[in-house]
Amino acid sequence: MCGMVRTAIPALSCLLAAAVAAAQGRPDAPPASEVRALDDELAVLEEAPPDGVPRESVVTLRYYLQLATELPARHPQAAQRFWRLARRMAGTLRAGTDPFAAERGLIVRGYRSALSTKLQGYSIFLADDFDPAQDHPLIVLLHGGSSNHHLFLNVVLGNNVPWATYSANLWTEYRPGWQPPANWILAAAHGFGQAMWRWAGEQDVFDLIADVSRVLRVDPDRVFLNGISNGGVGTWTIGFRHAWRFAGVLPMAGAPSWKRYEGSALRPDEDLLLSAWSAEDLAANGANTFLRFFHGDLDRGPMKPEFVFAMERRLRAEGVPYVFTRFADMGHDIIYACHRRGRLLEELEGVRRDRRPARVRLVSADYRAARQHWVEVAEFADYPALARVEAAVADGRVTVTTEAVRRLRLYVEDIPVPDGGADLVVDGATVLRLPAGAPPVPLVLERGADGWAPAAYGPRPGPRKVPGLSGPLPDMHYEPVLHVYGTGVPEETEAMRGAAERAANNWILWIWDHDQRVVADTEVTEEDLRDRTLVVFGTFRNNSLLRRMAPGLPIEIGEAGIRVGEHRFDAEDAGVRFIAPNPLYPSRYVVVQAGNTAEAAVAGNQLPDFLPDFVVYDRRTTADRERLVARRHPPLTAGFFDTSWRLREGAGEPVEEAGRRP
Repeated sequence: MCGMVRTAIPALSCLLAAAVAAAQGRPDAPPASEVRALDDELAVLEEAPPDGVPRESVVTLRYYLQLATELPARHPQAAQRFWRLARRMAGTLRAGTDPFAAERGLIVRGYRSALSTKLQGYSIFLADDFDPAQDHPLIVLLHGGSSNHHLFLNVVLGNNVPWATYSANLWTEYRPGWQPPANWILAAAHGFGQAMWRWAGEQDVFDLIADVSRVLRVDPDRVFLNGISNGGVGTWTIGFRHAWRFAGVLPMAGAPSWKRYEGSALRPDEDLLLSAWSAEDLAANGANTFLRFFHGDLDRGPMKPEFVFAMERRLRAEGVPYVFTRFADMGHDIIYACHRRGRLLEELEGVRRDRRPARVRLVSADYRAARQHWVEVAEFADYPALARVEAAVADGRVTVTTEAVRRLRLYVEDIPVPDGGADLVVDGATVLRLPAGAPPVPLVLERGADGWAPAAYGPRPGPRKVPGLSGPLPDMHYEPVLHVYGTGVPEETEAMRGAAERAANNWILWIWDHDQRVVADTEVTEEDLRDRTLVVFGTFRNNSLLRRMAPGLPIEIGEAGIRVGEHRFDAEDAGVRFIAPNPLYPSRYVVVQAGNTAEAAVAGNQLPDFLPDFVVYDRRTTADRERLVARRHPPLTAGFFDTSWRLREGAGEPVEEAGRRP
């Protein structure tokens, strides 16, 4: 019955019941019947919390129950600790009091993510004399490999846990080695484990900020981002994709370029995909955000010092200010040299975000990261492509220059227009006059045959790529997803279900704590079509939903094989994965993973992380699960649909083997 659940809250109960069942028989597992009873009670309270109790506090207690049932096998003491906390705090909650109101020190919290049926966690630290009535700076901490939010916050606070013992100490209790300044909130994100802060991992960071801001008073102009190793990569990446949202970005021992980190020769589509996530390519975005980065000259791992030196050269070329703290005699483990028992936070006391800068620079190839301050790309001229915007207020004019932009959105209330107003000049032509004190309504401009002119706020009519419905394939990781397997050929059903269940734990390699619903093709409802991205697994013969969708899909899948434009792929081991608007509900995605055989459909789970809109593969492509791109054997063909979700001219032509690194 759990597979048929339609609401998020009961879905958690199903997961919890499964975890409790798995934990039964272990001496350190909490009593199954008591866990279920308490979770049922909390589910009701989550729907209607007592007066004065934030819903987020109820969700956190349900997260404690989730941990209490998941941790007994590897972390039995932690499982018991969270079970005790849940019972004690539930008593406080029943009395109508927020059980977290007076909590200080390291506090584990949970929130409900739209991306997973499992609750997600993070850890915060509040000093003993923290004043909840004041606005506070927030530093978001991103952990490195093998760590989680709980352990990393303990490490930041001075507990030097050897890396080799991380997995055994993810939930170990430690005493802080130093006390942060009383006005600071320290919050360590989980990022779905080892997703390296991409896609769902990036969304987790912003969900954390939103959740903390609902329960504590966060100064939105004093939010900082800081991480080490993989978390340093995430700090570079998120910090430059969304620089305008942060007062400061402080990467430690991380690689600023995904292209350099990947290290192999890239196809043009791969180069573009990785550019959209590489701080080095997005360097101009950091022009108005405080940047301080740290690296050790003796770092011999994958976060090579030369990657950071290349970033420094790019920053200089772009004229972006920065502070580089370089440790000549240190390697990768530099966290204590950076934080220095709280001195780093003290040095950030005077740093604030500039909400209304006079000059804005924007580089983007991704609708999910298409804004900096008061400038946003509302529509790319082609998508994806690296678009650039330069905007400045000077001499009574607001001057904007664009590259690869079709529509532009200006948040005029944030433009520092002088008292007498200013002419808006776009790509050399005056468009209109901006008054001082403009209303909080964004101005949309569109490039036409006669130049730029004001346009309607929403997207242009017709099927086209728009934010949230633009591809490429990894864009699905920002959406609530339902995985649908084919049942039309009984002897293939188990293989199809297995492929869907594996994908429900996410295609991002090494991701943790991620789970999504899996249903048969005969169980999909209208509500599912309306509310979720569907991932459809199977063949034309075995998946009835795929057959319903087939006439409206941009790639042909049928009894005769897979067809991309003029190219047909009819080998038994040929399969395809692509993303497109769902023909049955065009405002939602569908992702199709289909094959000419069931085995080929299953093999698609071996594709790497960075993929364009469509990929046709064979057994060579999927022989090994490569991490970022297909280094050894590229797909048979791959590419992007055009801005109207149609195949481009020449689509389906083979991908060359040349340039791959063994």
